[in-house]
Amino acid sequence: MQQCPACGSGAPRQSTPIPDEHYRFGAAHIAIPEPGISLVECGACGLRYKSRFPERSFLGELFRSNASAKWCSDYDSSRDVDLLRRLWGRPAFDLLDIGAAGGALLVACTTAGIVGRRSALDVMRYPGIERGLRGEFIEGSLDGSALRWSGKRYDIVTLFDVLEHLYEPRVAFERLRALVRRRGLVFIETGDAESFWPARFGIHQWWYTRLIEHHVFWCRDALERIAGEHGFEIVYWRQVRHNSRRRLQLAKAFSDILKAGVYCLSPQHYAAFARLLGGQGNQPWFPFARDHLRVALMKL
Repeated sequence: MQQCPACGSGAPRQSTPIPDEHYRFGAAHIAIPEPGISLVECGACGLRYKSRFPERSFLGELFRSNASAKWCSDYDSSRDVDLLRRLWGRPAFDLLDIGAAGGALLVACTTAGIVGRRSALDVMRYPGIERGLRGEFIEGSLDGSALRWSGKRYDIVTLFDVLEHLYEPRVAFERLRALVRRRGLVFIETGDAESFWPARFGIHQWWYTRLIEHHVFWCRDALERIAGEHGFEIVYWRQVRHNSRRRLQLAKAFSDILKAGVYCLSPQHYAAFARLLGGQGNQPWFPFARDHLRVALMKL
């Protein structure tokens, strides 16, 4: 890829190879084509992006074949709903959840008694989505071919763990501007490329950048720039732990801390040690790392 997918700059600051020969997705092992894949840092906006993305059709089929195992867990979204309600400041709102998967956020809105449409946009209709759907289902990707939808704009559009999957961020932000009403909110959660964990060990080693479905990696400068170019301003910003690590279970946290401790002592030997125990050998989770961003944008 010759240009930054977020700002169009052709002036990379640096490029670092990812230390893998294959991706792993569920039970599938996908060989990385020669000469490998690098992480490129844009010299203009700071976005990090992969030098090569998988074909959309290939990734789509991979998602469909693993639909029952990926992204369908019943994550407790009640705190997310509380935050959205506080940010909106009113007791009712129309919500579009992009990347809704099994509809956990939509269900949590209904459980909380919030009045309004509950719609979803995703690449496929995942099992369970009907539980919380009280509006339209839009099939497709935010940055793919033209979306077929009602044209009735939303008060809040949410993108939990979606921005890292984008192929064409500028197309996605044009669509977001069309989907949300004036003074409406776009709420984003995604990885923070400039947080402590990737900064300490190198972003090319970060577990988050070594997933086949993740293509672009954001920081504050990159998000502020693309938001401003499309008529949004940042009204809320927080560094947080990944949503699967916010409510820690003691046994799981102990295991994560042990693996992270081994990794910190000897990153260069961790992969071989993990493989001996049947693992993949990628960088482990650190359960206390605030390596994600939560950002609310307001449409001006």
